[in-house]
Amino acid sequence: MSRLPVVAVVGAPNVGKSSVVNRVIGRRRAVVSEEPGTTRDRGYNHAEWAGREFTLVDTGGMEPAAKVGLQPLVTLQAQVAVEEADVILHLVDARVGPTEADAAIARQLRRGPGKVVLAVNKLDNPADDTERYQFYSLGEGEPHGISALQGLGFGDLLDEVVSLLSESEADEEDGLPRLAIVGRPNVGKSTLLNRLLGSERAVVSEEAGTTTDAVAGEVEVVLNGESERYLVLDTAGVGRGARKASGVRYYSSLRTSEAIRDSDVSLLLVDAVDGLVAGDLRIARQIEDAGASCAILINKRDLVPQERIREIEGQLLARMTDLKPPAIAVSGLTGDRVDEMLPLVARLHRAYHRRIPTHELAEFVNELVGRNAPPKGVKIRYATQTSTAPPRFTLFANRPEDVPDGYLRYVENSLRGRYDLWGVSVRIRVKSSR
Repeated sequence: MSRLPVVAVVGAPNVGKSSVVNRVIGRRRAVVSEEPGTTRDRGYNHAEWAGREFTLVDTGGMEPAAKVGLQPLVTLQAQVAVEEADVILHLVDARVGPTEADAAIARQLRRGPGKVVLAVNKLDNPADDTERYQFYSLGEGEPHGISALQGLGFGDLLDEVVSLLSESEADEEDGLPRLAIVGRPNVGKSTLLNRLLGSERAVVSEEAGTTTDAVAGEVEVVLNGESERYLVLDTAGVGRGARKASGVRYYSSLRTSEAIRDSDVSLLLVDAVDGLVAGDLRIARQIEDAGASCAILINKRDLVPQERIREIEGQLLARMTDLKPPAIAVSGLTGDRVDEMLPLVARLHRAYHRRIPTHELAEFVNELVGRNAPPKGVKIRYATQTSTAPPRFTLFANRPEDVPDGYLRYVENSLRGRYDLWGVSVRIRVKSSR
């Protein structure tokens, strides 16, 4: 899995970071509010400009001088994003003018290794952008004037950003595909890892949150006569309220998020005793946002009757309707059905990298249109797969804006069924056939 370059959007509270992110990715993904501090955690989004793909990170407002309350942790989240970014988009507010917070952020960014692009938001009058010039005082070079509200100035800004991006870097560890074992605290991740690797590689304890580091090992699986090796990551649990935690628990949650984003396949453990809970769904959303493939392991099957397993499987079908991940019930403690995990991982990894020939895909989409036509007047003329890991597809239509989301979901589910893409983040966009 190649690493996409990372662009982090940072700035003081309420300068419009989430609005800028929504404008770049072309859909309303980040929550936008007039209230400062609406965004607290980092949000990762796939973005593309001029043929360059990158990961765009939305962050909470930075206040370097804050020492108490929640704000220092929000600032820390933004600082983590800065440290991992290839390019940093420093956003400021034209209506407010340069502030001490802007200057403090600029000083901090100058000390880091990332390349910085300065963007002055809320210049909503295209005939007058003179307010941007006062931001030369921050010492970050050319202030690029934009309006997230009206979409002004984004072409030149993104041209500058992508010109600074380096080429995608190959993963380390001999390029092995990565398998992340993730879940809430104390669902049995370390026990399962030890069972998988055949040794006591991770500390196992009844106390939730014992594991704090990503513990790596290698496993080999043979599927249909072909051997594949995987780098396995064990991660600390992502607990409720981690954003308010500090110390070990806080940094553990950050490392888990990193492992999910670095993985080709993430195995999400669900506790059979607890059943499917909100924390499991939050982690599933992280996996989908990262573009990784996913399978569900219902762990501790030795502690519950079979009726409970069937109940959880029904919950998974009803609640995880986007990824539609496959699920198996296992016991890390006894080893029951653990031998089925790696063949499942290999299947997911191959689906994640599946490339469908263009002529075959075009014939299949024509078949779908013949069975269930799009709205009247809309003609889907062509289809192609634009990339893998995760699979991305483009439909070409005469009126792309009139293709409803429900129809795209129909195409997506049909692709999953035909090409065994269950648990893989399938992404479809529509472009004009003209």
